[in-house]
Amino acid sequence: MTTRNVMQASRTKANMGTGYRALSATALALMLTLSACAHYQAAPMDLKTAGGPSVHAGDLPADADAQTLLQLALQRDPAVAAARATLAAAEANRKAARNLPPLSLMLTVEYSKDADPQKPWLYGGAVGIPLDTGARRAARVTGADLTVIRARYALAEAVWGVRQRLYQALNDLSLSAQEIALNQTLLDQRIAYQALIQKRVRHGEEAQGVAAQAALDVSGARQALAEAKARHIAAVAAVAHALDADVAAVEAMTIRPAAELDVLDEAQLRAMIDKAVYHRADVLLAVVDYDVAENDLRTAIAAQYPDISLQPGYNWERGQVKIPFSLSLTLPPLDGNRAAIDAAQSTRLAAGKTLESVVKATRSNAAQAATTYSADLGTARSIATTDLPVSRDMAARAQRMKLAGEGDQADALLAELNATQTQIHLLQAQRTAHNDRLALEDALHQTFDTTDTRILSDAVKTDEVTQ
Repeated sequence: MTTRNVMQASRTKANMGTGYRALSATALALMLTLSACAHYQAAPMDLKTAGGPSVHAGDLPADADAQTLLQLALQRDPAVAAARATLAAAEANRKAARNLPPLSLMLTVEYSKDADPQKPWLYGGAVGIPLDTGARRAARVTGADLTVIRARYALAEAVWGVRQRLYQALNDLSLSAQEIALNQTLLDQRIAYQALIQKRVRHGEEAQGVAAQAALDVSGARQALAEAKARHIAAVAAVAHALDADVAAVEAMTIRPAAELDVLDEAQLRAMIDKAVYHRADVLLAVVDYDVAENDLRTAIAAQYPDISLQPGYNWERGQVKIPFSLSLTLPPLDGNRAAIDAAQSTRLAAGKTLESVVKATRSNAAQAATTYSADLGTARSIATTDLPVSRDMAARAQRMKLAGEGDQADALLAELNATQTQIHLLQAQRTAHNDRLALEDALHQTFDTTDTRILSDAVKTDEVTQ
């Protein structure tokens, strides 16, 4: 072999060594990248152990106000926990949306002895780098931001729902306890009146029809008492559900009477109706839906233009080193994406009409709920200030006439029955007014209690994930 051939063979081996080293370095980088990847880990759910109450007898305070119980309910409610987890996931997705799209790597190996018997190998590699700029990136990031906003609204809605369910249950529990006591008193009075009438019937002083009517009244009072007890049992179960507690824990508590209802200040009510559009979840979600439609329209418009990707590479081609550079274009549809743009514009128009409808319905429903509450509260106050004092005065007068010998026992019992029945009517009117008050607060998605407002605000703030 001549010196020239020896030198040429050495260069060939050196070039092949360079190609091998480049290929080895690329493979090593790829393996290192794969070794840094996260690995899937299964996290199965056991439905047999999920869903049981977490609070048992002795865990709840023996005597607690509504605000204390509200804080406990917010800590344990599964819907709030799910909303928190959804918010955390949305925050994580928002961070991921700000990352660059994945790169592509293409490796090429070619053997051709016919091309060059001395240097038959070709090694190449190219990296695809998409240009993540402009409207496409803005649309993706904006979409992730809107998902986070929607998750925050969902958390606020879950927190508000806990408050409404708990207070409804507490009102029902407090009023049903009072109703049981009044219906028990009414039943005792009906039984006493029935015994007196039956005694008179035996002595021929009353007709048999009067005794039959008294028996029917006793049966009705007994049924009303049973219904009150059933409502009490249902209210206990509702409170237990709201607190994620068992029934025994709630039954061991001392339930404070429902708070007195006040007449609403008209100026304050008008201000709260104006603010309702910024507090109700359906309005806020309609706003987000409109923003999503707007973002989809931007995305459709951006899709009119080619999607550009840069592809720098490295080739070792049979002893020669080459640095190729290419530009890849993903072209839009043949219609210039006109159909998608028209569809996005129609969707945005529909979202705008929906938003207008929801805002109008919010104002109308809040005003209607306020009118209903004022009317039913007026009924309850009329019974408390007029009917109840009159019935009690009649009962006291009948008792005095009986003691003076100017009236009989039946008249006194009937007057007492009338007074007790009026108390029951007042309690029913108060229940209606309490329900109307909660319905009004739900229509406004605001509470008239400043302490509740602070608790609800803290519950949402403490669960916000920092950006």
